[in-house]
Amino acid sequence: MRCNFCGFEFTESESKSACYSCPLSKGKGHCKLLKCPNCGYETPAEPKWVKFLKERIKW
Repeated sequence: MRCNFCGFEFTESESKSACYSCPLSKGKGHCKLLKCPNCGYETPAEPKWVKFLKERIKW
């Protein structure tokens, strides 16, 4: 995925490692935000249907 703020390309697994120290990611709950490892900007994860459409359009 691409950060909407700085344009840095990263994977969802890289964003989860950036949230390691966040108190919202601990325990049972999770904020469901993806954090850019480059600038720290947080954005909601893409819904599965959006990912599906992007893959379909690429052929």
